[in-house]
Amino acid sequence: MKKIHFTRRNGYQLIAIGVVLLIGVLMFFVGKQHVILLDNKTLEDNGKTYQAFSIVEVQVNKGEPIELGPRDRDKGEVMGQKHTITVRYTDRSFQEYEIVEKITLNLQQQMVLVNIPALAAGADKSVWLQPYEVPTLLTLPSNDEPIITDEIMPIDI
Repeated sequence: MKKIHFTRRNGYQLIAIGVVLLIGVLMFFVGKQHVILLDNKTLEDNGKTYQAFSIVEVQVNKGEPIELGPRDRDKGEVMGQKHTITVRYTDRSFQEYEIVEKITLNLQQQMVLVNIPALAAGADKSVWLQPYEVPTLLTLPSNDEPIITDEIMPIDI
């Protein structure tokens, strides 16, 4: 049986492997990309209505400000887990407001939906921050069911 000798060179190699693995894990957490959907739509929750803004300016992290009108939706692509959302709007008496909210996203969340009127009104985070699932394609009927395109003649697929 051959004896294994631990040398200084082997120690440096193990340290180098450990550093590379540590950097890989760190890059996974820091480099994870998320999409934040910014939604300026009227929202009703438990009998309370959060009215959409006529004009609102939203900024995600230190990105470009996005201007949204009523029923508008835009997105901000971000990397990492911790983000800052800044909302600027003017009320009917021309007084300007700025609201800054910090959010932390899970690794599994690829897209989240942020309702701007509910965030500005100070609603609970579970109301204005929702996970968003991309809609899936329609399921086609099985081969047993014909697709009726005309009242006169069904077409088989």
